[in-house]
Amino acid sequence: MLENARRHMPAAQIYAISFNPADTLQRHNLPAVPVTQQRFAGRVRSPGLRGKLVKVLRIFRRIPGEWRDWRMAVRTLRGTDLVVMTGTGMLTDYMTTASGFPYDVFRWSAAARIARCRIQFVGVGVGPIYGRVSRFLITRALGFADYRSFRDQNSKDRIRNNGFRRDADPVVPDLVFSLAPQAFPRVHSAGPVRQVGLGVMDHRDIHMWSDAEHAAQYSSYLDKMCDFVCWLVGKGYQVRILQGDARHDAATRAELRARLTARGILYDRDGIIDEGSATVEDLIRQIAQTDLVVSPRFHNLLLGLMMNIPAISISYDPKNDCLLEGIGLGEFRQSLPDLDVQKLIAQFTQAVARADSLRPQIAKKSQEYRDALELQYQRIFAGYTAPARS
Repeated sequence: MLENARRHMPAAQIYAISFNPADTLQRHNLPAVPVTQQRFAGRVRSPGLRGKLVKVLRIFRRIPGEWRDWRMAVRTLRGTDLVVMTGTGMLTDYMTTASGFPYDVFRWSAAARIARCRIQFVGVGVGPIYGRVSRFLITRALGFADYRSFRDQNSKDRIRNNGFRRDADPVVPDLVFSLAPQAFPRVHSAGPVRQVGLGVMDHRDIHMWSDAEHAAQYSSYLDKMCDFVCWLVGKGYQVRILQGDARHDAATRAELRARLTARGILYDRDGIIDEGSATVEDLIRQIAQTDLVVSPRFHNLLLGLMMNIPAISISYDPKNDCLLEGIGLGEFRQSLPDLDVQKLIAQFTQAVARADSLRPQIAKKSQEYRDALELQYQRIFAGYTAPARS
């Protein structure tokens, strides 16, 4: 989004609303204001009356901070012409509550309306929405918008099922498909599959599982991934471990390595590469060296597809399924909670056999997506060619 905004509005003054303004400035050379000036403690786990009293006390303590946050948001947005909300998983209370992402999005959307600047939700993804308050905040925020588009049909269906129906809102490809080609160091055209990019993740949803249920599901998933790695090593493939989230996946990578070591699989001896990644550029560089990607992480799959690399999804969310179905790889996916290793091996074997025919198919669809996104950029940035603040 930033790359294309700068291309279409070269004279615009652009700033970000960020959870980490210093990091945003460092990574993107982009000044930023904080989403919130408050600091919040972790979840309350105290049972019974004590837990309820702690939650009520926190709410009262938060009121002065909320007043400061609302005042900051409105003051920041006064004089701004356009606010662009974009994020593949921003409309959800997955791994959070109504006071997390849903409230943050609502606050800034409402502040934009108060400050009388236009607001657009562009290519957004909709994740699970569990709570009634979350549903209210998210749908109200969308209602403030002058323009909305959704990253896939599943996102549009999800928000419609949560009471927000705007049939005219378009479904567009994921914005990553509009990254400049020079962002990718290699585009695969032909050749055998030798190195496999294997994504791992800590899939944790506070609304679905208790701690004990999560531990059991997580352990089963890791054991199955170990089974698959052992099979790959036995067949002579080099395995590259891919990280999709620096905050959550590092511990999972370490646990996978420990379990493989216990099975007698040693990374140095058996050709398993695990470098970790701190930036998108790191991840792109690593994926570019693979010939096929197998992952539950959406952007592991998507960045691989951008380089014409066939992908197999171990899907924890329908967004992965929509991605592969749209690109023509719907047969190469299965559910993470119900992962079947023998089925995964069969899917992998088929993808390897068809890799050379799949690559031009992926390239053709990626270009169609790039063209569709260019039309959207022309539409949403029309009229903002003069110096502006957005």
